Amino acid sequence: MKKDIETKADIQIFVDAFYAKMPSDDLVGHVFMDVAHVDFSKHLPKMYDFWEMLLMDGKNYQGAPMRPHLEINQKIPLTPAHFARWLQLFYATLDEHFEGPKTEDAKLKARNIADTWAYKLDYINHHQA
Repeated sequence: MKKDIETKADIQIFVDAFYAKMPSDDLVGHVFMDVAHVDFSKHLPKMYDFWEMLLMDGKNYQGAPMRPHLEINQKIPLTPAHFARWLQLFYATLDEHFEGPKTEDAKLKARNIADTWAYKLDYINHHQA
């Protein structure tokens, strides 16, 4: 039996494993590597703080997470398929490492983020003047 997400170290495990999948992914890898040019040395600590905020009421996250996605969307339209793949990889990563109520909470929060952002960006992409 796997353990549940309990600490920031656990968050670092799933965030690192998740983002390790990005460069080679056929759909979202291009967005991360060629469009956004993500510097993982800077991005990963932000993601640790972001997920700690969402799952454990952490206070270290600073930022506006929607802004970089809007900027990327101006370069290449982010589609619902991008967010579906992101979510698929996120779920798979969690399932590889953890199980339990906090893990399920992480999945729910990820789904809510993916659904909301996919909807907003799809609307922008189809309603720009």
